[in-house]
Amino acid sequence: MHVKHSRVDRRTILLKGGRMVVAFALVSATARTAFAADKKKGKSSKEDFFFQEEPGELGRTCTGCVNFTAKSSGQYGADSGDCALLEGDVCTHCYCQGWTDKKTGKKAGT
Repeated sequence: MHVKHSRVDRRTILLKGGRMVVAFALVSATARTAFAADKKKGKSSKEDFFFQEEPGELGRTCTGCVNFTAKSSGQYGADSGDCALLEGDVCTHCYCQGWTDKKTGKKAGT
C-alpha cells in the first residue's frame, strides 16, 4: 500500500491567511463603528455628570442651560424637564457639569 501525502504550498497558506486577516479587520471595524453610533445616540447617567438637585455655583440651573427643555409634568411636577445629555427627568432648579449657558453657549468654568 502506498500512502499519498498532500502538499500545501506557501502561496495557498499566504492567500488564506491574508483573507482571514482582512475579514477580521472588517468585522472589528464594523463592530467599533456600531458601538460608537449607539453610544452617541444614548444619554448619560446623572452620576456621569455629577447631577445635583440644587443650583450650581453662581446660581446656575437647568433653566439657563442650552440642553434643557421644559415640560409640563414629570418627576418634579411642573418644574420637570428633559436634558439632551442626561437620562430621565431633570428639574428647573437642578444643575450638572454639562451645564452650558443658553445665552452665550459657554460651558461652566470657561
